[in-house]
Amino acid sequence: MATSHELVDWSVAKRVGRAIAGGGPSVEPAEARRIVDDFHEHVDTADRLVREYTSLEPARDPGATAVLSRGAWIDANVDALRSLLRPLGDRLASRGGVDRRLGRMAIGLQIGILLGYISQKVLGQYDLLLATGEPGRVYFVGPNIVAAERRSDLNPRDFRLWIALHEVTHRTQFLAVPWLRERVAHLIEQYLAGIKVDRDRLREAMARIKELVAGGPDAWRRANVIQIFLSGEQREAIDRMQSLMSVVEGHGNFVMDGVAATQIPSYGMLRDALDRQRERTGGAERAFQRLIALDMKYEQYAVGQKFFDAVAAGGGMDAVNRVWDAPENLPSLSELRDPAAWMRRVSPQPSLFDDPSP
Repeated sequence: MATSHELVDWSVAKRVGRAIAGGGPSVEPAEARRIVDDFHEHVDTADRLVREYTSLEPARDPGATAVLSRGAWIDANVDALRSLLRPLGDRLASRGGVDRRLGRMAIGLQIGILLGYISQKVLGQYDLLLATGEPGRVYFVGPNIVAAERRSDLNPRDFRLWIALHEVTHRTQFLAVPWLRERVAHLIEQYLAGIKVDRDRLREAMARIKELVAGGPDAWRRANVIQIFLSGEQREAIDRMQSLMSVVEGHGNFVMDGVAATQIPSYGMLRDALDRQRERTGGAERAFQRLIALDMKYEQYAVGQKFFDAVAAGGGMDAVNRVWDAPENLPSLSELRDPAAWMRRVSPQPSLFDDPSP
């Protein structure tokens, strides 16, 4: 049951999320045990391969690895969100003018819908555990792994190692780069501090919604409804977070594919299957992803990976790792699309990006 200072009715979020998630494909007990054993083995293998490929060395021991059902994944993310948002609930508790009980239920419903939808799609996750300071946990959603393997007739051992490489890369980033966790925490704090619950903010949001209604279906398809309700401070934080997550996600894909190209025999088939699945995503589903800003994550993968591919081609792994030397070295949104400009800013040495002398 939500306490008086909770911002969200988390029990509603869990119930709605689980109802939407469903159970996924049926898996025999022996196959389920095999999946768990595979991922514990693959995480250890991926840890070694990622360290060798990137030369990044974690400064502390890693957290736990778990293979979860969709419902358990929802529960884990609700618990993490609850810890993260509790200070905000305390800050807003003294504000009146709204029925806080109905407000908590409404937010719980929205979070439940979002988590229920994502729980059907997510294959793996690195849970940073910002609110606790713990090293973080690597999760894999067993039913979704099995569904993807069956749908595209993938080699299970190869596919599971490929997924493990991506999540272990994220774990390595945050355990090897001292300032990265603090950077993410600061941006989240900036976002939460920008939350404004007042009539003026609601009037602005309603005015924007009226514009979209007047613009017809095309306007809605191009819109990101979440952005409508953001304050100026939140939009600034979102821009910075988008840039950072493009780096984090792009580097994850860059390492995953770089290692897999030499270590996983069916890598080409895995990459083709993933690309085909994304192309098959229907118009209605893409519209929903845009509404909840999930399309932003897919763009982060693509833009970030192209950036790291170009940097590696121009300066090798030393140039790639320069991103992690200091917060000031993070590429801006414009530099992500212009790796040469970033390289000129941070590199003291000439690189293949430099124009040849006349």
